[in-house]
Amino acid sequence: MIKTASLAAAALVAALTFGAPAQAANLDEGIVQYRVENFEEAQALLQKARAEQPESSLAAFYLGMARKQGGDIAGAIKDLTDAATLKPPVLDAYLELADAWHVQGDDDKALEWANRSEAAGVNPARSAFLKGIILGGLGKSDEAVASFEKAKRLDPSLNQPAQLQIAMAMAGSRKLTRARDALRAVVAADPNSEIAGYAREYEQSFTRILESYRPLHLTLGLNYLYDDNAISSPSNAGARAQIGNPTGQRDHAFMGSFRLDYNPLLENDYTFSAQYLVQSTKYGDTNTAEENPSTVINSLTVNPGRSFGNSIFSLPINFSHVFLKEKEYQVLVTVRPTWSWQAAPQHILQAAANFTRRDMLQDPLVQDEDRDANIGGASAGYIFSYGDQGGMAALRYDFSYDDARGVNWKNRGHRYSASGVIPLTSAVKLNLSGEVSTQDYFKTNTVFDIQRDDTTWFGTAGLSWNLTGNVALLAQYSHTTAKSNIKVYDYNRNTFSTGIEFSF
Repeated sequence: MIKTASLAAAALVAALTFGAPAQAANLDEGIVQYRVENFEEAQALLQKARAEQPESSLAAFYLGMARKQGGDIAGAIKDLTDAATLKPPVLDAYLELADAWHVQGDDDKALEWANRSEAAGVNPARSAFLKGIILGGLGKSDEAVASFEKAKRLDPSLNQPAQLQIAMAMAGSRKLTRARDALRAVVAADPNSEIAGYAREYEQSFTRILESYRPLHLTLGLNYLYDDNAISSPSNAGARAQIGNPTGQRDHAFMGSFRLDYNPLLENDYTFSAQYLVQSTKYGDTNTAEENPSTVINSLTVNPGRSFGNSIFSLPINFSHVFLKEKEYQVLVTVRPTWSWQAAPQHILQAAANFTRRDMLQDPLVQDEDRDANIGGASAGYIFSYGDQGGMAALRYDFSYDDARGVNWKNRGHRYSASGVIPLTSAVKLNLSGEVSTQDYFKTNTVFDIQRDDTTWFGTAGLSWNLTGNVALLAQYSHTTAKSNIKVYDYNRNTFSTGIEFSF
């Protein structure tokens, strides 16, 4: 409860201005009941006082305070706003409104009233302290720390709680070393206080994080793959004969992966990650290198970013080099600026644009089949997380415009996808995904004399079992159905893989 000279002044002005003795009885008795913490009786009396004196800012203030103490925050905000705006205003209402809006979850309005309270000189130390809490809720860590430092200077009794809040703000901006130092200062100020006990626990947690954090992570994967259509042979027998493959191609393969992730612990609002990935898929049953669909993919991704409160902007840049059939096949360079916004707890919205440069490293048979291209696109997505074991569901839409050099490959694409992670136990997760994509080609195909139109369905179901923190078993089934009005591009494919993954 805030008790300052401004209340006494407001009471005197109200008595002189509005104070007919019969009307003042309910207000006076309501204030008395509020001060002895009989909030229900106070609220009843103060409601009568407000009806009798609708222009009384003092009646509005005490009724708002009584409602606030009773848990009616929305009602308190209405009365406190009247107290702050009627003539003469009760200045203490500014700070109480800042606190009420913060409790209500609207930190933008809370900050507005905290600034007014600070400017009016209402309880300067507590105004600065509350403003720091509000700024922290808005993700403005540096400004929050400045407010807490001001509160410490104005009122030494706030030193410990302010230091604890400073540590939390530092932790929020990933300044863990400085957060740990701030917590040690809390403990040193009064080791036997309750706040020191909390600070000591946090300080030990931050110390463990700093000592155990490793920016580099290495992952190795070994998998066996069965593929019932390794070269995407057409479903139509005539189309298979047309391309010289009358029987299709079942095969098995061994897959290996090497992934190196770098995630430094940056301070403030900046983020950065990098990844180098090598994936090799070696098929075994095909007879010649020309038929063998084995691949080796080298990929490097760097992803700088910056957070802005509840959102983050990132700029992933990827370079990929692909070998196919033991020959250089293509190079891809992709830039994908992405905005991710946490609209509410557990709910994330994403929007992205992308540009990809694709260079094929083998000459096409004819110029119209040249797939070198500039590819532009955009996407929008939604992610929902649930539970405490990593449950997740996501929806996404992607648009692409493939401006290939050869007219047979110029197309516009749409892809709709859904995915989810379902924790079965703390160690076992079911992974599901599905998508449908369409590609509309702009020109009549000069080889088949028809304007191509493709629709592709793809789905996967997999299980991951974390045997330990460093070893996981994996199994996955996937199915592809591609429908095209040009039959050589029309096929079905099923794959099953199982393997093990090691993390270091």
